[in-house]
Amino acid sequence: MHMRGFVVVLLFCTGLSCLAQEVGVDSVFVGDSVVVEDTLQAVLLTDVMENATVYQDSMVRQLMIDKQLGIQRGKVEVDGFRVQVYSSNQQQIAKNESLILQQELEKVLSKTVYTISEPPFWKVRVGDFLTREDAMLYKNELVSQFPDLQSSAYVVPDKVIVVN
Repeated sequence: MHMRGFVVVLLFCTGLSCLAQEVGVDSVFVGDSVVVEDTLQAVLLTDVMENATVYQDSMVRQLMIDKQLGIQRGKVEVDGFRVQVYSSNQQQIAKNESLILQQELEKVLSKTVYTISEPPFWKVRVGDFLTREDAMLYKNELVSQFPDLQSSAYVVPDKVIVVN
């Protein structure tokens, strides 16, 4: 019930904010008082969620600032490096092994894990690093956490995804 109430309040706040922007006003009437559009959401959410804790990635704030400034950001592919932890050309088992390894690593790693098919090979690579040095440091951390990867982990050049 509390989550449904939160969603309704959030939609209500967002709706009033959008309405204020759409009609070109800087303030909105709430009850008997006028609330400046910039503080409308804060006032309504504060009344409803006095004891709420909000966890938010730091990129969310940056994206909100970018939107206000009209800056468009996105993910782009650039030359970089990844840590390869698996490679096999045994078609019968390579696909399944690579997908299983990817799923297991995703459960414990904070970096993105990629399964790549480059026939006849299946590969599993970790991370998006702009420098070989950063990839090497991460490879060393990975091998210390997973000693079984010692013989198969190495840094490879690859197209990596970064947020611009």
